[in-house]
Amino acid sequence: MSTLAHESSPFSRFMASCNGRISRLGLGFTLIVLGLEVIGGGAGIALAAFGLVPTAAGVFNLCPIAPLWGGHFLGSRYCAVPARRGPDTLS
Repeated sequence: MSTLAHESSPFSRFMASCNGRISRLGLGFTLIVLGLEVIGGGAGIALAAFGLVPTAAGVFNLCPIAPLWGGHFLGSRYCAVPARRGPDTLS
């Protein structure tokens, strides 16, 4: 399967979208709160530390697991927007 096929998968496009980034942030914050407030102790701190991964991935639009299936680490690679042509540009 080519990299292009991975880039155009619905999951990859969703995760690179604004809603996907919000989902990663929500998951990360949930893990942090669960770790620190609900579980506590060493296991809670470990879970909260792990929650920093999806939080950072959402903030910086990164996808740390995408390279496992041949995708891009940078979420912006999935959302490349073609350059806009203004009215003063010649075709």
